[in-house]
Amino acid sequence: MFGKMAADALGISDIGTVISPQDYNKVDADDYILHEEGERIYFLIKSKADEYCFTNLALLHVDGASAMNKKRLLRRYPYSTHAVGDVFLETAGNMDMDVEIKFGIGGKGYSIDIHKKFLTQTKDLYKALFRIARDWDASLAFVSRGDGRYVAQV
Repeated sequence: MFGKMAADALGISDIGTVISPQDYNKVDADDYILHEEGERIYFLIKSKADEYCFTNLALLHVDGASAMNKKRLLRRYPYSTHAVGDVFLETAGNMDMDVEIKFGIGGKGYSIDIHKKFLTQTKDLYKALFRIARDWDASLAFVSRGDGRYVAQV
């Protein structure tokens, strides 16, 4: 119990690792990729309990309540219908073991701890999320409904 409390206090309890492309088939998220629709994994983070799979079409979050529980909840956030925003990258301090990528998608906030040895890859993820957020905002077209109100059309 003391070890878990110490790990939580030091921020190392659930630090994710970046999965390399040759190992994508070893994670649960790969089972939910829509290959028949041309979906491809671009970036995958795995922690003790969760998987965050960034594809060309969506974010897939395989949410595990704990490492001890086999029950998982899959959430899919297509970029075409779920806005990405508030993208931040927090780099590691002197004593930190991790960097953090923070963003919102579809009204839900995420803060993912990633081991600091993956900083270069995390910077690339930051840039990709930033561009998705920017391009999504720029792609909004507002169409008149005819009653003086407008709706967003992506």
